[in-house]
Amino acid sequence: MPTQVSSSIPLMVEKKLSEMVKPSKSIPYQILSLSTLDNDPFDEVTYKMCYVFKPKNVDDDDRPESLLREALSDLLGYYYPLSGSLKRKESDRKLQVSCGGDEGGVAFTQATANVELSSLENLENIDLDTALKFLPELQEDKDGYRPFALQVTKFVCGGFVLGIASSHAMFDGYGLGHTMCALAELAGEHKKLTVTPIWERERLVGKPEIDRPPFVPGGATAASPYLPTDDWVTEKINIRAGSIRRLKEAALEVYDFSNETPTTFEVLSAYLWKSRVKALNLNKDGVTVLVFCVGIRNAVDPPLPDGYYGNAHKLIWNRAILLCIPIISFKIRSHIVIAKIVFYGL
Repeated sequence: MPTQVSSSIPLMVEKKLSEMVKPSKSIPYQILSLSTLDNDPFDEVTYKMCYVFKPKNVDDDDRPESLLREALSDLLGYYYPLSGSLKRKESDRKLQVSCGGDEGGVAFTQATANVELSSLENLENIDLDTALKFLPELQEDKDGYRPFALQVTKFVCGGFVLGIASSHAMFDGYGLGHTMCALAELAGEHKKLTVTPIWERERLVGKPEIDRPPFVPGGATAASPYLPTDDWVTEKINIRAGSIRRLKEAALEVYDFSNETPTTFEVLSAYLWKSRVKALNLNKDGVTVLVFCVGIRNAVDPPLPDGYYGNAHKLIWNRAILLCIPIISFKIRSHIVIAKIVFYGL
């Protein structure tokens, strides 16, 4: 269940300062195009997350907000498109980034909380309303919006939370991870990036299918007597190695997979898919769909460089190939194995 505030003091988060942090070096004005994957409608969403930093034995003068503000400015010298604005071209309505010049910047908010971080159990399983207090909003501007924003919330104990808001159109999870690692490096002592960011979005420009088939044929979607509902809870499940081993053994008992021994991902996906169908009591003659992402950074020819931080994944379901992009060594087998496990039973 979501964590409730354990302190007797009501939680109050005061946002004291919000400013547009600019790159530490001059960036000429430019307009950058995005890839076909970046322009996928499924990717034009905002992702938010919190990084929690527990208090350390430091002086009261320690100011993580100042350190992170300076590191953000340095970061934008490398990842300068993040300081721009996402807009749609008038001709084909494709997304593009206008950045550089005098108007660039990332919204940076400084905030304080009136309780200790431990009173929120370090944000473990925190409820959504509380979590949103530590997260920024993407700033809208004329005909577009900023793709990146940060908020630093400092607690009375000295710990702090770094809240992130980012547009999925700019990067996938892998690319955002590289970006945050770069921010940490620039906030550290060495102030040097291990991986240099590379744009090269033209590498993944392809032709989408005009008549993309739907996930589920019309009218065939499995129905549940419990849906629709807003009554959901979040739980953590620790699946141990022994349980995974028994699931693999059970799969091998019901079907001869020959040389395609099920992986951990495959048996867990099959088990969770089947468990969800049972829990929701879905009608047996309805259709359900399992969709998952597969990275293609090493599958394109030539492979994408380590510094590429754009979207580089494909959604896999029964009809998986959406783009005409040259791909090598890209064997889609997991959805076949998972389907066999579900069909023959676990």
